[in-house]
Amino acid sequence: MNGKWWGGMISLAIGVGVVLATVASFLAGTSWLFDLIGNFRLQYVLIGVIALGGLAWNRLWIPFGVVLLAVLINLASVAPYFTDSVTAPAGEDRLTIVHLNTQADNPHKDEVVDFVKNSQADIILLAEVTPVLLDRLEEADLPYELVAGTPPTTRIGILALARDASVTGQLTNLGRTEVPGVVLRTQLEGRPVEILGFHTTSPSAEGRASDRDDQMAAAGARVVDRDTPMILVGDFNATPWTGAFRELVDIGLVDSQRGRGVAGSWPAGWGPLMIPIDHLLHTPELTTTAFAFGPSAGSDHRSLAVTLALAGS
Repeated sequence: MNGKWWGGMISLAIGVGVVLATVASFLAGTSWLFDLIGNFRLQYVLIGVIALGGLAWNRLWIPFGVVLLAVLINLASVAPYFTDSVTAPAGEDRLTIVHLNTQADNPHKDEVVDFVKNSQADIILLAEVTPVLLDRLEEADLPYELVAGTPPTTRIGILALARDASVTGQLTNLGRTEVPGVVLRTQLEGRPVEILGFHTTSPSAEGRASDRDDQMAAAGARVVDRDTPMILVGDFNATPWTGAFRELVDIGLVDSQRGRGVAGSWPAGWGPLMIPIDHLLHTPELTTTAFAFGPSAGSDHRSLAVTLALAGS
């Protein structure tokens, strides 16, 4: 048994894993675990291509064909994020929104304060804000005003800051668990725009996954009832291939990352293993002119920065 043989067996094992994960992702509606498995579509493509190389080297053509099919299925899921076109903007007015899950146990609170202070955004939304971090932000000389957020005593809260004093906001709740979020109101080209910022429950168990889906459905219901262009932004704890996320898009929302490739926001620093769970969605009256994941400021999430404009015809 030489190195080539072992390479073939390892490639076969990896390929079988990709095939099984791909099959499981089609059963997402039957189990939260299968839904979780479906979050790694891009990784299945990358790992599957590596497996294909080893299988071809060993002339294992039957498993090569099966793994190739699984790779193509996953590629079809991620391809629109590379190929979709983006609507051109109308007018010159722009709105830049930055979001960061600061991570409650992040020891680098000063990095978060510096991140906020140096941001060029119009609106900043922070998740997992602790009383200690809130104190640091209030003590800092920031070019932003606190618009809305959870009470200062909240152990893990949410906070919205705005550069323009005309931005208004209030605290709201989503879903049966009444997860806190913020509703902000601003304008683009003189037209009112509403922003809903929230942080869903992490799907680490069946009940928590159900709560997350309920929170996202509640956010979607607000979009259906809207009377102005609307933006949803935050840590959704879901990728574009999660069932609840797809249902949000299906009601008429646009994923600001679509057409710009697939980059990950969590866990920060893990390179190609990162998955996109921090998002900004918007209604079709708007379009994205810039999208980027940025520094983490010590958090396990990368920051998200999106610039929007009214959409042209």
